[in-house]
Amino acid sequence: MSDEIAFAGLVAAAALRYRPAGLGPYWFARGKLGGDPVFSAILRQGLIPDKARVIDLGCGQGVLLALLAAAQDPHQRQSWPSGLPPLPRDIVAHGVDLRADAIEAARIALGHGAHVAVSDIRDAKLTECDVVTILDVLHYLDFDAQRRLLERVYAALPSGGRLLLRAGDAAMGLRFRFTVVTDWLITLIRGRVQGRFWTRRGEEWLQLVRDVGFRAAVQPMCEGTPFANVLIVGHRP
Repeated sequence: MSDEIAFAGLVAAAALRYRPAGLGPYWFARGKLGGDPVFSAILRQGLIPDKARVIDLGCGQGVLLALLAAAQDPHQRQSWPSGLPPLPRDIVAHGVDLRADAIEAARIALGHGAHVAVSDIRDAKLTECDVVTILDVLHYLDFDAQRRLLERVYAALPSGGRLLLRAGDAAMGLRFRFTVVTDWLITLIRGRVQGRFWTRRGEEWLQLVRDVGFRAAVQPMCEGTPFANVLIVGHRP
């Protein structure tokens, strides 16, 4: 089975978990997981190991956690291409987000497969974990709050623990402006007026993560989309 077909099957299984939550959450999960390259990259690059304790900060309706839950299905594991890292198994997942409606959809979709809660990521309790994901969220916090949160993440991770941070790259010109306008419109649709985003160039995000103490590298993460995103993978020494 090709990589694309195997991943599409996994996406379909993850999205199906949202049907009891309504068509809106279902179609959002299907579109987000299938169209955003970061989810495929996380699995194809083996960025989440077996038995990892995962905390997704700003998890929204929990689509990454639903993808990891779907990956526990023996049928999905059997269909996964042997040329890729195996799907991570026995994941212990937590997620937090400010939006109560998104967390409710996550609870319905995930059941006992993950623990999710309504919380501001700036104040969320960070128990010891192995992987922390922060996808398209950090630019909502001011610069000081960004650093404080990353310092807390660093403290929660053991040696060898991993940070997966996706953020917009302010060096990408028109693509970046489109990304910011899209984020502003999304927040407006959700009933919130976002007066400012605290953005950085890709190398500045990377330097911030390194300054906190991580060994880190950056890679483009916007293929197939009009957005200006990069993924920073940080390892705690």
